[in-house]
Order: sequence, then C-alpha cells, then structure tokens
Amino acid sequence: MAFSIIVFVTRKPTITPEAFKDYWENHHIPLLQSLTGDLFPREHKRLYFARAERKGFGGPANKDKPLLILRGSPEDFDFDATAELTWENEQTFHKFYKAVHRSETQAKLVKDEEIFLDPGKMRTVVIREAISSCR
Repeated sequence: MAFSIIVFVTRKPTITPEAFKDYWENHHIPLLQSLTGDLFPREHKRLYFARAERKGFGGPANKDKPLLILRGSPEDFDFDATAELTWENEQTFHKFYKAVHRSETQAKLVKDEEIFLDPGKMRTVVIREAISSCR
C-alpha cells in the first residue's frame, strides 16, 4: 500500500515567494533526487499557496503578501507551500528516511534548506489514507 507524508514549509522572510519557489524547484529538488536516487518518492507534489499584494495584512512571516484565505486567519496559515510525498510502501519510505538522515546527506540537505526556508517552522505529518471523490 502506498505511503504518504505531507510537509508544510515556510520560506525565509528574507526571500520572496517567487525566489522560494524557484530555489525549491530548481536547486533543492534536484539535490534531493541526486542524494536519494531510487529512494526518491514515487511522487513529490509541491503546492504553492496563492497570495495577494496587500501590505500589512499577512501573518508574521508574510506581512505584505497574505495568503488568499477562504476560511481562517493569516496566523492559521503562516506557510508558503505544502509538499505531498508518496512512496510505493512504508518500507521504501523508511529506507528513504534512513538515507536522508545519514550524517553527510543530512548535512547537505540542512545547509541547502537554510538558504530558502525556515527549518524551525517545517511541519510533517503521515497520511493514514487518502480518499478521493470526483464529480
């Protein structure tokens, strides 16, 4: 059975949402792929939140570019994106997890993450099951 996690990420406040997306897509993902090889998730889907240009209306990390929130407040969503990572099964995920936590690999990833995101605000959760409905 497929195994998935969702990661919530916040960019460093010193870079723009556009620079954050560009770095994640064009530097960090290729680095992660090169370090994990066949253990890279079957799917690594990144979802970037929509933003508006409204000075002073966002949460702490995004004061001038608040999310377009339909329900809740900016303080509830002080993230810039989420990523859904899916592996073939839980066993493959554990192999990936061990690979990225080897000291040399982890050091490279942490150093790279510090360039574009706020590691202290990263949150990760395991998905038990996904159910979809279509029209």
